[in-house]
Amino acid sequence: MKKLTLKDMTESEQREVKTELDRARKNQGRPLTNTEQNKVKDEAIERIMAAREKIAKATRAERKANRVQPTSTTFSWTASISTRPHR
Repeated sequence: MKKLTLKDMTESEQREVKTELDRARKNQGRPLTNTEQNKVKDEAIERIMAAREKIAKATRAERKANRVQPTSTTFSWTASISTRPHR
């Protein structure tokens, strides 16, 4: 899966990333350097990507379980054809 960008995220996911940046800034007690900012942002994006992948995996499993299961009975053409001769 390719790395998400902020543009690809929903509003709530973008807020989550910004909240993480704010928490890190508050914990440091100073503005973050570009390296620190990128590290925090990458960690938040990784968590969001993992959550999305988990949801996608569950969806695929559910779809696979709901797929029509092949049965052992087959369609019988003779049952649908009248045995009476046509006149």
